Amino acid sequence: MYGVDWYDPECIHTVEEATEHINKIGFLPLFKNDIPGFSLEERTVPEYWWCDDVDKDPWIWRTVIARGKDIVYGKFFDKKAGFISKKWLPVFANYRRDGYDIDASDKAAAGWKKV
Repeated sequence: MYGVDWYDPECIHTVEEATEHINKIGFLPLFKNDIPGFSLEERTVPEYWWCDDVDKDPWIWRTVIARGKDIVYGKFFDKKAGFISKKWLPVFANYRRDGYDIDASDKAAAGWKKV
């Protein structure tokens, strides 16, 4: 596991801090990836993963965060797990649709009338 020391200023200590961070930046992979420092794993204390303490275990936090209404959890990053804020979800959805604008198609369909 990668991660930081508890006293590192970049350390995320609680599920509330994790939620705040994800909402602030918009999206965050769960585990280490090609972008250094850009994952929940790399912003938490490695020893607390899978410790079964809801207050300290980032593995448990993922389910707590997913139950909320502001952030979604899923396999968004090259089939790897991560989080996306409600604000950024439409951007990711459009990107995954290869630029297909779901809002524009809904408006067009609403204006269409059967003759």
